[in-house]
Amino acid sequence: MSQAFGIGVMLGVAAVAAVAAVAAACTSVLGDFEVGGDGTGATGGSSACATGTADCDGNPDDCEVDVSDDPQNCGACGTLCLDGGTCAAGACSGAAEIARGYPTPESPNAKFLVVYGGEVYWTAGEGQGGSVQKVSIHGGPVTTIAADQNAPYGIAVNQKGVFWSNLNDTNILWKEHNAASTPKVVFDSDHATLGVAADELDVFWAQRSGAIGAPGDGSLIGRIPMSDGRADDEFHEDRDTSPHLIALDGEHVFWVDRRQSGSVNRTSRRTGETIRLTEGAQVYPYAIAVDRDHVYWTNSPRGRDNDEPGAVMRAPKNGARGMTVVWTPEQDDVQNSTLDCIAVDDNDDHVYWTDQGSSRVLRKRKSGPTKQEVLHEGGTPRGIALHGEYVYWVDEKTGAVRKLHR
Repeated sequence: MSQAFGIGVMLGVAAVAAVAAVAAACTSVLGDFEVGGDGTGATGGSSACATGTADCDGNPDDCEVDVSDDPQNCGACGTLCLDGGTCAAGACSGAAEIARGYPTPESPNAKFLVVYGGEVYWTAGEGQGGSVQKVSIHGGPVTTIAADQNAPYGIAVNQKGVFWSNLNDTNILWKEHNAASTPKVVFDSDHATLGVAADELDVFWAQRSGAIGAPGDGSLIGRIPMSDGRADDEFHEDRDTSPHLIALDGEHVFWVDRRQSGSVNRTSRRTGETIRLTEGAQVYPYAIAVDRDHVYWTNSPRGRDNDEPGAVMRAPKNGARGMTVVWTPEQDDVQNSTLDCIAVDDNDDHVYWTDQGSSRVLRKRKSGPTKQEVLHEGGTPRGIALHGEYVYWVDEKTGAVRKLHR
């Protein structure tokens, strides 16, 4: 079944509306000061400020902060150097926190993130008070994309706008990057909508029939071509699986079947034909990422199978045999791992992941008998992404976005 979205017509209307809405401003609490979503630059201060300074207190008569060396406002208003780090030339010596406290400072809860066009977009919130927002990769003002969302979950961005799933409302939504318009429901489902991934040609989403690990009618990978904006939930239906998170390359959609006897799968974007890439059962595979030649994923039972501690895995994208274990807790001296999200790219020899059980962000070489590196320790890291020279992640319990030079 296809549901009409009409993205071409809507984008034409949105472009006109965006011109009229330039003066509209969103405000958000970032750190200890209030910042506006309009009339501010990448540093979060007035454009009248000299290079290296910013107006972070909202007083237009001064540019009181030197963002080149202030660890409370490093490179941008509100960008905090964590763990006692120092600030030099607008960059923290260690991890930096560029936003915090979403969806609200009273009930922070961050989920997943994506980096696009020099901005970080992320979802936050467990229930009706959830939100979608963005911030410059440097920090500064946070712009609310959508408020009052019902458990926003997966998120993806392309030139057409921002797409995300609302887990509790079982739908997929869309909104322009900057417009003040109301979010548009792209697809309204009867089943849990989860992972979302996009490039400039298509948006894909994963949905499962019911509870985690329960296959059945309604389990599928859906597709929204940007050429016509018609959501297609018959692109790949598979009632014997429980799809969760997804990743893309130019030819295929890669997705995990999150069950006790789960799998990692590859679906052709052209034909919908699907093959299994894993050898043997994977125990509750969770997050997934791809580079030029391989697909990577985390197995994360999270107490659903006490005999399986979880693992970071990889397999060839082309379907050849050769699945390997990249990392298991047996290689570590820290107990109670709970693996979460994962990230790779073509230009880095490492695979990156978050571990909420041990409160760490880690990386390890993609191949070879090397030990993992702990990049950051502390908090509840969840969604993770690579962009430029940095690794970005969200901290679930503080609703924060953090980054570290890789």
